Amino acid sequence: MPLKLVLNGRFLVRPVTGVERLAIELTRAIRAVVATRGLGDDVDIVVPSATGDQHEKVASFGPPVPSIMPVGRLDGHAWEQIELPKVAPKAWLLNFCNIAPMTRMRQAVVICDAQFVLHPESYSWAFRTWYRVVLTVVARRAAAVFTISEFSKGQLERFGIVPKGKAHVLKLGVDHLNDLVADDSVLERCGLRSRPYVLAIGSLARHKNLPTLIDAFIAANLPGVDLVVAGGSNERVFHDAGLREADNVRYIGRVSDGELKALYGNALAFACPSLSEGFGFTPLEAMTTGCPVIATTGGAVPEVCGDAAIYADPHNQAAWEDALRRIVTDAGLRADLAERAGRRAQQFVWRDTAVQMLTVLATQDGDQAALTALTP
Repeated sequence: MPLKLVLNGRFLVRPVTGVERLAIELTRAIRAVVATRGLGDDVDIVVPSATGDQHEKVASFGPPVPSIMPVGRLDGHAWEQIELPKVAPKAWLLNFCNIAPMTRMRQAVVICDAQFVLHPESYSWAFRTWYRVVLTVVARRAAAVFTISEFSKGQLERFGIVPKGKAHVLKLGVDHLNDLVADDSVLERCGLRSRPYVLAIGSLARHKNLPTLIDAFIAANLPGVDLVVAGGSNERVFHDAGLREADNVRYIGRVSDGELKALYGNALAFACPSLSEGFGFTPLEAMTTGCPVIATTGGAVPEVCGDAAIYADPHNQAAWEDALRRIVTDAGLRADLAERAGRRAQQFVWRDTAVQMLTVLATQDGDQAALTALTP
């Protein structure tokens, strides 16, 4: 019997952050596995009718362009909770971005992390309350629950969001970066063609811990080397937030995927100082380009990066100063980390993630034909 799948496509109307990246790449990978393993028809993507035409975004999934099902008259959370659960009730409804309908049982949901509980200061009271209620109900009613690291699984269980032993840990991919063409024009635009730099991806969320990295970089006193912080809608976001300024700390604003790949590939190193991460996309993306990584010891990042990074305690500025000095001044260390990084990144493949998820669904259905097709 074909494995009938429909996908919650609400992520298509949002800007691309880590969660939306997961949804985009896992959607592509599941479609490819379904097509190549003979598991049935293509995956239908369900979107709110009220959000309008998403053809341009949907076309980015590549040929064949997936089937889009506009549904209902609502949008946002109301659409997701009231209208979405009624769609194709005999199919598996796949939800990749934490939130899913509370009333539906035949569905799979990816709950990425428990950051809203671990770091409440980064989120509003309304957001934390809504997430706590919805995720707790969904995790108990959904037939299949996934998360993205052993760290996240432990935290979700610890805080009572997911029942102990229910969540399956997905090993995510990072090979999407291989298909991107690096846009080196960003080096000229930002004056980085001949200027060595350490790269960071900026966010004002407190658990991202950007001030510690900036203070450590300034204190490390690295003449001739810049700290380049990408992210935010423009470079003023970080200035206006009161982050320290220095001649060799540069805020360059939001960059495209192609520009980000070029920045990774030309950096002396990438720095991830977060207090915790549910997975750690950015250091792993940097590794894909062979970029040496200084990583936090917080959250799932050591689980993801393994022995292919050097680590510093996110609460210890002196440790970050030392790590920055080491990686900037030791070419041999950078070469060793670059080699390790390339090998490590090759272990994270989206098609493997898709096979892992579909195997869980087929097992729950007792679908031996699908399980045979999914076996290597």
